[in-house]
Amino acid sequence: VAATARLMGAPSLIPIASAHIDGALYHGDSGTLFAEKLVEGGARVAVRATLNVGSLDLTGCSKNRLEAHERGMARRMMDAYRTLGCEPTWTCAPYQAGHRPAYGSDVAWGES
Repeated sequence: VAATARLMGAPSLIPIASAHIDGALYHGDSGTLFAEKLVEGGARVAVRATLNVGSLDLTGCSKNRLEAHERGMARRMMDAYRTLGCEPTWTCAPYQAGHRPAYGSDVAWGES
């Protein structure tokens, strides 16, 4: 983030109140390995962080057809983000799941 800001000529970054992470959807092993590397390094979220949808329906009501390897990697990714301290909201609209930032709050959200 800081490198991108420098490249774009931003004079500084601002503190944020929360983040919505659009990275818990399994698209290949590299995403899972990245999240696990953060966990292994002791990383933790610094602000309230909610999660976008994952590849698995943890309630069991859908008929997800992932193969065993992909299903396992998707679960590992979801678990890694929870270990980082992210809230398992599993929605692209966290404001509809109870996370409604206060008026005037600065947030960093990427949602579909």
